[in-house]
Amino acid sequence: MDESSTPVDEVSQISEQSAKQEKKKRSRKAERRYRFGPHRRRRLSWLGWWREVLLGMLLVTAVLGFVNPFPQMAVALATAANPAEPLPILPPTAPEEGYCLAGDFQGWDGSSTQLLDDGSEGDQTAGDGLYSRTITFVEPGRYLWHVLTCGDWEQTIADRSAWVFVTAPDQAITFTFRPGEVDGRFWPNTYALTADDSLPARLLAVGNFQDVQWDNQDSLTGLDPLNSEQFQLAYRIPRPGMYEAYVAVQGREEGIGAGGRSLQPMPLTFTTQMASEWVLFQYDGRSSRIAILYQIPRWLGWLAFERGALIIAGLALLGAIVLGVQVLNRWFRQRPEWQHAAGCPNCQGDLRRVNRTTPDYLFGLVGIPVRRYKCHNCGWQGRRIHRHR
Repeated sequence: MDESSTPVDEVSQISEQSAKQEKKKRSRKAERRYRFGPHRRRRLSWLGWWREVLLGMLLVTAVLGFVNPFPQMAVALATAANPAEPLPILPPTAPEEGYCLAGDFQGWDGSSTQLLDDGSEGDQTAGDGLYSRTITFVEPGRYLWHVLTCGDWEQTIADRSAWVFVTAPDQAITFTFRPGEVDGRFWPNTYALTADDSLPARLLAVGNFQDVQWDNQDSLTGLDPLNSEQFQLAYRIPRPGMYEAYVAVQGREEGIGAGGRSLQPMPLTFTTQMASEWVLFQYDGRSSRIAILYQIPRWLGWLAFERGALIIAGLALLGAIVLGVQVLNRWFRQRPEWQHAAGCPNCQGDLRRVNRTTPDYLFGLVGIPVRRYKCHNCGWQGRRIHRHR
């Protein structure tokens, strides 16, 4: 031992070394906190947001796929079929004599049962252009009827007798006639003639496009309800060509064609250009009118009437989940105040690890290294991002 050194000098040297080490430790901690401080938060460029933008696009795609707006797009882009024969010329929209109802239930009297537009006898709104009349039927059955200019059998609508089904004794049926041009792709398009009865069987699309032509018992061509009064069938016709079709009551002679309800419905005609082309058959029960829509693009038919929309939605949702995990991880890592190195959020004191909970483990499963910490000084507890150094 050097004689010139004393125990006091040795203690002083040790104290100086300890002070230097403590100063260096504090410097490293200050540097670490400075590096993770809010004033050093890195600003993201527009290119840095590509994950968030792509995630938003995937989520929108998934929602659109599950909502499936493509049937409406198909209807908007399709071509409407026309009658196979010209419809007869109609009487004036408001004849002076008025409109009358005639049928086999009242002896085909063309002048005694006038349709009204004054808000009475089953007419809902006076002066709205809809002529209505409620008739009570004693016996169930199928009845035939016409609308005509009162007393003038040369002005009948339609030229072929319409039908109505009565399913219960003393049942009240309201007949409605709307003259004039009717907007839309449904036929007839110059008037609407209907009754609020109940059909005895399912509606089918029948025509020469079927394997067995004009088969009114083919369950493969049944129309499905879109709601309580609208029905639709999306059908793939195997071979291109010119076809005729109308809507019929399954297993019966009653049908709905270009002229409305009839025992001899007038078909609509349409032409397909491709093999397995999608064609839509529609029936509107509120007006007893039909539409046939064709020339639907193949890709749109796949999205609208097959599983295309669901497949795309499922893939988009899977991609959104994978990318969402990355975005979430990125958001966590880019929050300096959530880093373990930032210290206690209350007093900036040192943190020590404590036991993790189930949510902490779940964060770890998606790639976010979360640990649970407790502050030595103030007792704060919470989660922080842990990075191995």
